[in-house]
Amino acid sequence: MRKSMWAGALLAAGVAVTGASAQETKAETVIRIQDYPGLGNLLYRVATSKGFCAKHGIRCEMQPIPAAPLGMQALLAKSIDVALPPPEVAINAAIKGADIRVIGSGAQRNPFQVVVRPDLDVPDGNHDFKPMMLALKGKKIGVPARGAGGELLFVQLANLAGLKASDYTFVSVGAPNTSYGALKSKQIDASMTFEPSASICEVIKDCKAVYVGSRASGPKEITGTNGASTLLVVNRDLIDRSPETVKAIIAAGNDAEAFMQDPANLKEVIAIASQNSKINIPRGDAVLTTSVTSRVPSFKMALSRPALKQVVANMVATGQLSKPFDTDSLVYDAAAKPGGGQ
Repeated sequence: MRKSMWAGALLAAGVAVTGASAQETKAETVIRIQDYPGLGNLLYRVATSKGFCAKHGIRCEMQPIPAAPLGMQALLAKSIDVALPPPEVAINAAIKGADIRVIGSGAQRNPFQVVVRPDLDVPDGNHDFKPMMLALKGKKIGVPARGAGGELLFVQLANLAGLKASDYTFVSVGAPNTSYGALKSKQIDASMTFEPSASICEVIKDCKAVYVGSRASGPKEITGTNGASTLLVVNRDLIDRSPETVKAIIAAGNDAEAFMQDPANLKEVIAIASQNSKINIPRGDAVLTTSVTSRVPSFKMALSRPALKQVVANMVATGQLSKPFDTDSLVYDAAAKPGGGQ
């Protein structure tokens, strides 16, 4: 009887250890997610900080990669599990044979901004972009990386204004911190950049934000892409191998979205952003607060399929694609939908 009791105790302990091991293994499913300098992938920074990834049995690790093409290369090389490119970069990769799927929108509204030196006479382009583009003709334009989303969007604005890429000189200047330095030192005249660039101009007032994509009223070809401005992209083999992991990634993002969109949590969101986004300039804290406040409404998971189709139409119109591409084939069946669904 005593032996039976010990055997039962050992069996129970074994079951307990096995169960703990299973939970531990599940919790150690590591998902490496592309991040950018600046506000970057704030949705998943929040998901990581608030424990939403762990809640769904994954461990999210943010991987800083400063340019979208580099992020796609890292995804295809399986150095990361989730890339965060603009749709143009993902579509080009798919056309070249990359077996990838879009699982959600990392940010719904156009993140790009045009900021210029304060001594330049460039009109505001948020309501009428054509005079702005004409004023920038012949100028040196900083872009995060040559051939990446910022340059592609600037060229599209130029084409829609009746101008062409060769009317400008493009210079790779990297993320907002280095592009700001290039603008201040007059190495460039303007920069196609992203937050916190416009917020720096607003708070410090030593540059001008003349186009802010997230709140610009046109052109319709650009505003029509809202809902798919930045994409969450995975390799299809991750979906095939572990669909539950992909659903966990989406669920963690949905939880982060719900947290971020609650105004009561804004101060905490700003605090999370500050952990990775120190702005080492005068009034840097005010810049960060302005930047986060302006961008939070964009951080939503739901993917707009019509917006993706508008991106393709734009790419065909500007000669980036020779023929239309079926974006439905690129979207994961259970991609994030409005209302936090899948």
